[in-house]
Amino acid sequence: MSTSIRELYRYALAEGEGVGTAYEYYAKRRIIAPLVASLPRPARIVVVGLPEKYGTSLDFVLVAGQAHAELLFVDDREAAIARSEKAILAVGGARAMGVASLEHRRVSVEAMCESFPCDLWLSCEVLQRMPPGAQAAFVRAARASAPRGAIFVPNSANRSHLDRSGLAGFDAEGLTRLVGRGCDVDLVDMPPFPPGITRSAEQRESAKSGALEALAMRGLQAYCDAERFVPRAVKERIAHIVYARWR
Repeated sequence: MSTSIRELYRYALAEGEGVGTAYEYYAKRRIIAPLVASLPRPARIVVVGLPEKYGTSLDFVLVAGQAHAELLFVDDREAAIARSEKAILAVGGARAMGVASLEHRRVSVEAMCESFPCDLWLSCEVLQRMPPGAQAAFVRAARASAPRGAIFVPNSANRSHLDRSGLAGFDAEGLTRLVGRGCDVDLVDMPPFPPGITRSAEQRESAKSGALEALAMRGLQAYCDAERFVPRAVKERIAHIVYARWR
């Protein structure tokens, strides 16, 4: 689970994203790492819902590959599934990434709120787009599906992020109320640059190979690793993601 931001940048590019997404993936990996470490072998991982806007959860494919696990993606949107399949092919396919098997399954929003028995249940940038009545059912199904899992959603207390992205979200208090007892709720991803930055194709290529960009990414990684020392009151205002984890 030690992949660097620079290595993750390749996967972000395959999704049409940039260094911000690579940073996010690195931050999320620190949260998922203890869950993956306790997985049985062979393992089954289910990702319920593809992201609403940013990326296609290639980071979760990497996690499944490193665990040599079976992987199931479930979503209600045909276009999101097609985008995920395209990104996976762009990096060589699931088998090349070490995934034992991969399936995309299109279901209704209601079916996404049903149990999908597995060893690890994951979701990112999904819960906030569901109708309020479905959100509680989604969380109950998640907890019933697996002994370990994590839900990542945009942090609504970071108004700059939500205003730029157009996404809805939860703050830490609201997510805590929704998931109930037995979950760790915290915040991650605090890049020291504004959300929504875009780069040209030339800049993206330079970031893959340039020495200055490599140094900058190592700096971002160090910043991310130091995040745990930031007071929670500060993180609640500036973090991009709030998450709930159970194990």
